[in-house]
Amino acid sequence: MKKIFGLVLAVSAMLFASCDNFEEDEYVVKLEGYTTESAPITKTQTKQAVLLEDYTGWMCVNCPSAAALLETMMTTYGEDLVAMSVHAGSFANPSAANNNLDFRTTYGTQWNSEFGFSAYPAGLINRTYNGSSRIFQKDEWNSAVASLLSSQTHYMNINLGAKISGKKIIVSAQYAPVTNMDFPTYANIVVIESGIHGVQFNSDPTYGSVPKIEDYVFNHVLRPNGLIALPLAETMATGTNVENNYAINIDDAWVLGNCAVVVFVTNANTGEVVQVNEIEL
Repeated sequence: MKKIFGLVLAVSAMLFASCDNFEEDEYVVKLEGYTTESAPITKTQTKQAVLLEDYTGWMCVNCPSAAALLETMMTTYGEDLVAMSVHAGSFANPSAANNNLDFRTTYGTQWNSEFGFSAYPAGLINRTYNGSSRIFQKDEWNSAVASLLSSQTHYMNINLGAKISGKKIIVSAQYAPVTNMDFPTYANIVVIESGIHGVQFNSDPTYGSVPKIEDYVFNHVLRPNGLIALPLAETMATGTNVENNYAINIDDAWVLGNCAVVVFVTNANTGEVVQVNEIEL
């Protein structure tokens, strides 16, 4: 069997077995990611949504045009589309030219390698296949999202609550199946941040063909300290909700008023995203 891709989140905890059809290393789950503290559910869901992961970097001259397209798409699709900008690869390496701003994360770097990114901008759309690869080029994003929203099976809703508690973000998630799920699932809980100012290289004439934008605004930036591939259930039947509470350590660099929590569930056998939801802090 192939191993499903993954990464070590902490030194102690439990080891994951491998599943077919997707690549993974061994997982060690961060036990302190679970908590008994809860947050009131305030963001409910009633229909299928799509996760678009934009793989990008500050040195990528074509990435501003992709980011602009993503903002347009989010206006078009509203809450049906959740965006996550993953800064990874050589274009994301910090340097004095961008004041050493570093948006890389351990799991973003791992995903970048496992999914085989070599050119940017490019993205994942619910981690579905695009031919033999899962990578979608920028010009394919809109049609792929529209197609998935009209065709993907609506397996579950993810209802969310979030609050700040000391130096942690408490996330309560209710996973509510609307269609029987006869496959194992993982839950992924991450923080994204918008409104971050920094340097971005550029070739987009929208910005006046300025080769280096000194005050660029980065949005939907994937942040560290997330909880990745936590086991959710072996199977889930309609009407049998699963409720979990999670705690994410807050980084002092985050502006919490610009942050949101993204929760997405993946099919452990295929690696594809089953459902995604987002809640602002």
